[in-house]
Amino acid sequence: MAERLRKGFGPLRIRQELRGKGLSDELIAPHLRLAQPDLLGLLAVAHDKRFGPVAAADARERARRGRFLEYRGFPTDLITRFLHGGGQD
Repeated sequence: MAERLRKGFGPLRIRQELRGKGLSDELIAPHLRLAQPDLLGLLAVAHDKRFGPVAAADARERARRGRFLEYRGFPTDLITRFLHGGGQD
């Protein structure tokens, strides 16, 4: 699991992959409990690796980046927060 996180995959994608291998949620959940700042950091690394640190120029580009991050397995609410405010409150 740690390797998949380092490679830029989010907890939703990892959970789905492990379910596909026959593991139960009870076995998976303790290993994917991440603090929100940690998860935002992983999301930012995955984003910057693909798109660089430059913010999206328009709504269309934000949507494209959001789809990529959703595919990678990050929660939608964190993606929205990150793309609209850089992960800051």
